[in-house]
Amino acid sequence: MSNADNWTIQTRREQPDLAGRFYPQKERIWAGFMLEDVVSNRYWNQYVNEIYPEFQQYLLNEAGEPIAVAQAIPLTWDGTIAGLPIGWNDCFVRCAADYETGRAPNTLAALEIAIQPEYHGQGISYRMIKALTGIAREHDFQAVIVAVRPSWKMRYPLTPMERYVRWQREDGAPFDPWLRAHWRSGAEILKVAHPSMLIEGSIEEWEEWTGMKYPESGDYVVADALVPVQMDLEMNVGRYVEPNVWVHHPITTERLTSPQFI
Repeated sequence: MSNADNWTIQTRREQPDLAGRFYPQKERIWAGFMLEDVVSNRYWNQYVNEIYPEFQQYLLNEAGEPIAVAQAIPLTWDGTIAGLPIGWNDCFVRCAADYETGRAPNTLAALEIAIQPEYHGQGISYRMIKALTGIAREHDFQAVIVAVRPSWKMRYPLTPMERYVRWQREDGAPFDPWLRAHWRSGAEILKVAHPSMLIEGSIEEWEEWTGMKYPESGDYVVADALVPVQMDLEMNVGRYVEPNVWVHHPITTERLTSPQFI
């Protein structure tokens, strides 16, 4: 039986092989199309793996195997809702621009928290959120921002994110488990991030990624997608534009909203 007291967090700078060792878990965790964002595929290796390995934190079990990861990149943010990146993939653009111009970052933008499925339900999400805020504090950043991908939104793909994000449980906590984990960790839910991710591929690629057929052009509900995917058979392209939700973990800055969304 696993003993969480013996689990440790190591960064990719400390153990460069962690990314490769954990990648098979990512392929289990994420739908195939989720690894095909147009912008992140351009920047990921350079900025996540090469330039900022110290912000890639892996949770190792007692056997030293990575069972979860929290990945992030630094950028500058003016601390206002209006000044947030457009969405998840815009964080890469901001990070690259800051690095190339020599501008010192003041904020950590989380890219993902991924947990090996066998370890769900053991409080690891909270541990990894704490790891993100902890390393941001160590580097004197003012905040952690996260373009959260709500974990239950895929169950309601036809509901606009603007409505979904306002759903609450009877105790007033956010309805969505992943938003709720951030909220309970002291974060504030700011606004919908849209467009946040952009995934494009040929019809053949989408059929391979999803195991579906697309007989005609139109919008399709696809497993693991938060909103319908647009298929254009004439142009031979499938286009998925995903909305996320901006969440702010204050480190040295003030809260920007009330504890509830907007």
